[in-house]
Amino acid sequence: MTRNIDVTPQGLHVPSSLTGAIDVLFDGQRVWSFSVAHDGRPGGRGQTVSWPKILRRHLDGTADVELRDHATREVVHSQTVRFSESSGRVTVVDSDGNPLAVDKSGRLQRDFTHTDSSVRVEIMDALERVLHDLTEECGLDAFLTYGCLLGAVRNGRMIGHDSDADLGFLSKYTHPFDVIRETAAAVRTMRSLGWKTVRMSGANFKVWVPLPDGRRCGIDVFGCFYIGDDFYFTASLGGRLDRSALLPVSTVTLEGRQIAAPARHEEVLEFAYGSGWRVPDPAFHYDLDPATVKRMEAWFRSARRRLRFWQDFYKGPDSDRVPTEPSLFARWVQQRMVDQGIGPADVLDVGAGTGRDSIYFAAQGHQVTALDFVPAGFRKTRALRVKQGVKVVRRPLNLEDLRSVLVTGARLAHQPGTRQVYARGLLDTLGPTDRDNLWRFASMVQRRGGETYLEFRTPTSRHERKFFGPHARTFVHRETGRDLAPLGEENPHICRLVLRWTP
Repeated sequence: MTRNIDVTPQGLHVPSSLTGAIDVLFDGQRVWSFSVAHDGRPGGRGQTVSWPKILRRHLDGTADVELRDHATREVVHSQTVRFSESSGRVTVVDSDGNPLAVDKSGRLQRDFTHTDSSVRVEIMDALERVLHDLTEECGLDAFLTYGCLLGAVRNGRMIGHDSDADLGFLSKYTHPFDVIRETAAAVRTMRSLGWKTVRMSGANFKVWVPLPDGRRCGIDVFGCFYIGDDFYFTASLGGRLDRSALLPVSTVTLEGRQIAAPARHEEVLEFAYGSGWRVPDPAFHYDLDPATVKRMEAWFRSARRRLRFWQDFYKGPDSDRVPTEPSLFARWVQQRMVDQGIGPADVLDVGAGTGRDSIYFAAQGHQVTALDFVPAGFRKTRALRVKQGVKVVRRPLNLEDLRSVLVTGARLAHQPGTRQVYARGLLDTLGPTDRDNLWRFASMVQRRGGETYLEFRTPTSRHERKFFGPHARTFVHRETGRDLAPLGEENPHICRLVLRWTP
């Protein structure tokens, strides 16, 4: 232990005087970078920095931990740490043994440090093709931006701790709706050219490029635009930047190639990263203006506060423990519908998760629509749906986003007939606004009739041990009983509600 630094299985204890970006290496492999200013919390005589949640699952065994100043490469601390009783070494690798590191978004990725030169060539080839198609086929004023531009201007190479590529375009329009239309048209064109694209918001999208080493590289395309004198860049950046700093495009050298870049790229980098942009900082975090974030969320994207949690859950080992058989509540609802002579019915499974209850309802002869804002869960039961020979329609629905609620609700409400709304384990995961949106959605789609079936945990279960561990819940105070939704050793206190909406 040196310089009043100690590394423990829970985190790092460091002095408040430790400045700059600090790389954390396990047995010589960089796995994460942090800064005390952003990641530290007061603790004892200094600061405490917790391990990233996504890294904790790998902390099994022993590792020689080294803390290194990212800018100077000075080793500020080294220590052998035993994280668990396991006799092995800590490994942070993917299923093929490739080294991983926590990226700027808090995900474990294979960064460019561990990318062969041949793969870099493939990435650059794809980057040039995407840039060509954005410019020539989509008619956009496109250029390098963010991390790619930063690496090009600093030293002409991709940033080692980065894991994707970044392009931007200056919109021809000055109204958010027109920017959305322009972006949507570009996505359609790129797809027609054979690119696999994913809309990330109304004003930016990702192009996925398969690589010869088995992974895929994302090329993010960010829209930027002006409203009056105010400049906005997707990723919630806003402020003042003269248009002449962007166009006409210039060029910079990246990995030995001349690539289109903003006219005065240094001004653009200062706008994006501040005056210290020349100093490499893998622990960099934006200090975003809350008003700008809120404004751009309203224009281009919904709030998705729980998206990361559920994506990581369904990609992690815990998702394999989700039962595939229908829940007791699904069986209870089915029996209630039978007793009331309801069926076959249109069933909307809201917050469907893996869709295991959706499959059950479909097997009973109902027409089922599974609604959720995370597609990863529904993919887990693809084989089960095929095996049982049932059809379940999946639609995206984000209850945090009023636009999503109104659009999806209106489409379903205009379809003939009545429909039943089913939501198990959903209500207690929602905040007040999201819950209001659930009520709004259910009342919209059931104007012609139908019932809303709800099952959720009550406050009695607040401090009890959870099968999947704790996560954010907003408990509804209505108690009914136990033995309604047991799972493993967990037997939570559950409430069931059946609601009808007046026409």
